[in-house]
Amino acid sequence: MEESNIESGKYKPRFDFEKDQATDQSTTGSINDLLNELNYELTETPSGGKSKHSDASGKTITRKELNGVIGFINSTLEQEIPNGNCTLPISTLKTIKLLYLKNDSSDTQLLQRISKPGTIKATFEHWTERNTPRNEKTIKAASYLMSTLELEIDEERLKHIHINRLTPSKLLECYARHIKELIEPIYMAFAGNDEAIASAFMFGAHQIESYQPSNALLGKEGAPVHERLYIYLLTLPFLHFVGEYQQVVESENDELSKYKIEPLFAHAISSPTECDALLRPVTSLAAIHSFLQTHANELAHLVHQATGYELRSSEIKNIADETQKVLHAYVFHEWHRTDHDVVNISMADCVAALLAITIQKKIKTKYTPNWKGQSSSEKTVSRLLSHLDTSRDIEELYEEDYIPQGAMLTLYHRYCIAYALLFGRSNRMEAFMRFQIVYLKHMTIAHSHFDLEAGNEYETNINMFCEDLIQYIEDQATSHAM
Repeated sequence: MEESNIESGKYKPRFDFEKDQATDQSTTGSINDLLNELNYELTETPSGGKSKHSDASGKTITRKELNGVIGFINSTLEQEIPNGNCTLPISTLKTIKLLYLKNDSSDTQLLQRISKPGTIKATFEHWTERNTPRNEKTIKAASYLMSTLELEIDEERLKHIHINRLTPSKLLECYARHIKELIEPIYMAFAGNDEAIASAFMFGAHQIESYQPSNALLGKEGAPVHERLYIYLLTLPFLHFVGEYQQVVESENDELSKYKIEPLFAHAISSPTECDALLRPVTSLAAIHSFLQTHANELAHLVHQATGYELRSSEIKNIADETQKVLHAYVFHEWHRTDHDVVNISMADCVAALLAITIQKKIKTKYTPNWKGQSSSEKTVSRLLSHLDTSRDIEELYEEDYIPQGAMLTLYHRYCIAYALLFGRSNRMEAFMRFQIVYLKHMTIAHSHFDLEAGNEYETNINMFCEDLIQYIEDQATSHAM
């Protein structure tokens, strides 16, 4: 080891992240310096004794052993590290060491587990802010990396990063709200004409999908490697969510082609009294079991009318727990965490939720949560409804995310489709979903930028493009109406 790494007979590493030791990017070291440190630590403890990891065979870590980590940094973090014994910023060498040691010691296929969706299959099971029993190894490893990297990111810089890169859950809430505001003019411009609304959404989706960013965004100076890795890990759950969300929506649309739902309520749209009776909030999540039991005969009859499936009123009690979970997904999507006593569920909501459950019992769609590195025992549960775990209540979801996102979102999307079909609005609903997905895919591009300002600029530009597009659609509607 170099003499500078040993002080008063006690070894001091150069390439470990330390609290309040923000790295000077002008300070450099070499790959050989890093290899010397790694090999020293392979056999010696900080006090100079033999390491418990000492390799009696005399194995030496070489550049070859670092190639996997360096390849990950080059391809994923878009930072070119040359071949051979190159000179690099100290923060880059620290990042290489951190990833190498974590990948080498944790036996978790770390670099694959934290790869981008597309390189690996997109998965909902990659959250760092939720208490979930699934994918624990990846979540713990990613959390460890982030907490270590934070040690040498200046407090103001860290605050700046989190202002510009919200947690995935907050980000999804923000985008759901923004999409709702964005498309409101379309509903107003084509009020009463569902096919025109559907066409407007499809036209908008095609235009947004074809959007090309300005070349001015390319080539901007990015953050140092350790910040890039931090930003990447912070954003990764959002990238995974959008990837699997698209898969769920597309596969569910294919599943629902296997049966038909009659548009029982389509005529009610033109009847204010009947429409009000269907859409007026009449019950709450807390009271849903009682409501379903009281109106069992009417609800069973409506399900039969809509699908042709025989559903006895006595069976409704047996699927009340599952129905409540689907309705909770609807309530949470609309208003986020809400008191369960709030009356916000209509008769139409109840019918759509019952249809989602009844249809599942007929077509038996399977869903197994997927993530990189899962064991065979973690792949055994596949029945969609079994994931809802009726032995546990909704409040527990906020303590432990025990329902896999894919199972819940599949059923929620099925509820949305059933609701749309009941009112004869399936084309409009599918077109909206298409619009939503192409918009979110652009947001994944914005959040894939390691330069926060470049990412923000991309997001601002695509939002301006969307606003101009909606204005164009609105103007076209006005001109045709004249």
